[in-house]
Amino acid sequence: MTSREAIIAAARQLFAEQGYTAVTIKDIASKAGYSPAMVMKAMGSKAELYAAATPLAPSDEELSTEPLGFQLARRLVERRETGQPEPWAMAPIRVHDSPDRELAREETRNKYLGWLSERLGPQQQKAELVMALLIGFGSGMRSIGLFAEVPAEELIQRYGAILQQIIDS
Repeated sequence: MTSREAIIAAARQLFAEQGYTAVTIKDIASKAGYSPAMVMKAMGSKAELYAAATPLAPSDEELSTEPLGFQLARRLVERRETGQPEPWAMAPIRVHDSPDRELAREETRNKYLGWLSERLGPQQQKAELVMALLIGFGSGMRSIGLFAEVPAEELIQRYGAILQQIIDS
């Protein structure tokens, strides 16, 4: 892993846990194992680092053959189980904490709704409903610790069915 990759990984984790405002360059440097000066040299500014650390929109690499609602639920639960950053939970944080909220809102809508719309068809409201459910599910599990005692596969089946019902409607 390069120094840049290590810095971005540390920033992604800290921003996901604490949000943009609460995280300092010093925090990121400490977590990544570099000096604050090295972090600034590699990334330019905190805002640029935040943009680089924001998880990408979902990708088709992760898709399987099960129905989309179950696939989406599975991805969120598996990322929680493995401690990976959760893009759906970070989406509202990215907008709220961004130095340019309007730009962040537009980029987030384009990435996430765009990805969903490609899979769900032209009904914008359906994509928005699924996006809202994914943001709530991801945020609830990560920020509040919801469903911590529910076995992973049971949670995937129950929440996946809710998502799939909307997708199929």
